[in-house]
This record gives sequence, C-alpha cells and structure tokens, in this order.
Amino acid sequence: MMKDLNNIELSIVEKYILILLYAHEGKCKGNLWFQKEMFKLAEVFKELKRLNFKSSSYGPRSETLEKYMSRLEESGLIKDLSLTEKGYEIAKPLWEKFKEKEIIKAKVDFLETLDEDELLLYIYVTSYEASKKSNVKNKILGILGILAIKKRNVEDSILQRRKEIALKMLKEEKISLGLAAKLAGLSYFEMLDEAIKHGIKPFEVKGDI
Repeated sequence: MMKDLNNIELSIVEKYILILLYAHEGKCKGNLWFQKEMFKLAEVFKELKRLNFKSSSYGPRSETLEKYMSRLEESGLIKDLSLTEKGYEIAKPLWEKFKEKEIIKAKVDFLETLDEDELLLYIYVTSYEASKKSNVKNKILGILGILAIKKRNVEDSILQRRKEIALKMLKEEKISLGLAAKLAGLSYFEMLDEAIKHGIKPFEVKGDI
C-alpha cells in the first residue's frame, strides 16, 4: 500500500483504477465497459493479474475489482464510475507520472466507442478463453433460439451475426479490415468482398487494439 494525498493509502490496483478513470476524463461509459477495460489492461500489466477475472454471463468479470471500487467510493475518490474532485487531485499526478499512459488511452478511446454488442463480440473473439463460458456470447454469435435451428444451419447463423456486427464497426471506421475479418470469422479477402458488397470503404489503421 502507498500513501497519497490526505494520507489515503492506495494499493497498486486502486492506482490503476484512478488512472483509468482519469484517461476517461473522469467518467466511464458504464460498468460493463469498465470491467472489460480493466480486463484488457490485466492482459498487459502484471500488477493487475491479482484481479482474477472469471467468466460470467457478460464475459470476464472480477469481483475483486468491485471490492476495490467500493473501497475507493468509501474513501470519497470515486462515485458512480466517476472521479470526485478529491479523486481528480490524486489521479492527476498518478497519470502524469505513469510511463505507459498511451496504452491505457488507446484502449479507452477504442472500447468506449463500441456499443454493447460490439464490445462483447470484441472481447469474446480476442480473449476467447476468458469468455467461452459466457451466456451473452450466444446472443452476439447468433445462437439464440438454437434449439429451433437445424444443426446444419447453426454455423451459418453464428457467422451471419458476427459478420453483421463486424461490418457495422468497419462502416463506422472503428476497426481495420483485418480486425473486422477476425471478428466476423472470415478471411481477409472474404471480408474485403463483403465490404465491397455493402459499399463500405475498407478502413486501415496502424495496428489493431
């Protein structure tokens, strides 16, 4: 534990939480996004491995993270996924001293642009092991009503839903053609053909999130 302003003791995880909220300019889009953003950061920063994310109905979730959040709320540093005035005072110097802030900023800027379906598809495809038990992935991957679908049509149903979401993200220039192909479960050139069919100009970025 380390002491900061007003003699408040902060763990390394609590510091990351404040830094992430600061990258949001103080307020996160919602708890689903916050959980997934912290999950993606835990893939990069070993200090966050202790959050021990588990599969849930909405993909990877950490009860430990929620406990840290409650502690920060009790300390008056955050409220409703927003930094309080006191929280800003502590988060600002933490952000300024953090050497890899561009990693956090890039993930925040990308994930916050996604709607719920896009977010869950992205997390499921890019972090399959942590999401494979998710019930919500069934919705995203087109398995709802699976008992009413003949077995030979199940794969087509799954790919259709994935492709639909990926094309929407590509059209809105949220992702590159390469990432769209991965999310859709198609090859690069198959995705290119789909983009052309739907009048979408492929959007390329330097490296995918």
